[in-house]
Amino acid sequence: MSRSAPTLAAGMLCLALAGCALAAGSRPPATFDLVAPRSFAATPRPASWQLVVYEPTAIHALETDRLMVRPTADQVSYYKGVAWSDRLPRLVQARIIETFQNSGAVKSVSATNGQYALATDLRAFQIDVSSGKAVAEIEIFAKLVNLSTGRVIATKSFSARVPAATDSPGDAIAALNQGFTEVLQDTTTWVSSRKA
Repeated sequence: MSRSAPTLAAGMLCLALAGCALAAGSRPPATFDLVAPRSFAATPRPASWQLVVYEPTAIHALETDRLMVRPTADQVSYYKGVAWSDRLPRLVQARIIETFQNSGAVKSVSATNGQYALATDLRAFQIDVSSGKAVAEIEIFAKLVNLSTGRVIATKSFSARVPAATDSPGDAIAALNQGFTEVLQDTTTWVSSRKA
């Protein structure tokens, strides 16, 4: 039997707020990671230049190692007792770099040196329950910049919405990882196809 929107939202808030969860400090948080894709539908032809991937910018609510949830469109909360393995923007940066390394889409990629830069803005990375169902939402806005001239070569927004099987932390993370994989695969193909 499916739960109504108010019931699901209340359940998510119970996960997120201290009053409905284990007392703070009773045990360490369950820690989760993001996974970089290793397979690609079409292996992009490698670009002949070096890429630097900057740490994404993000609003304060995402500048954390906590898993964000939106009970309503204008409200932000977090799962209680659940954490990412690092601060989210830094974790996303590491997985973007790993994705480019796995794909071979550019000559080389790092966090410090390159002829071109991938600058991203982390606009959404949360579980939304405002409709009564748990849905993973990811949006990353990307800019590819020529570092020698400072010219922005191209910009594009990448997004994904993936329904979670349940509102449990494990299923929420699985849905976020699925959406993140879609976004990273699209971003990799887009970057490698730019005529820089």
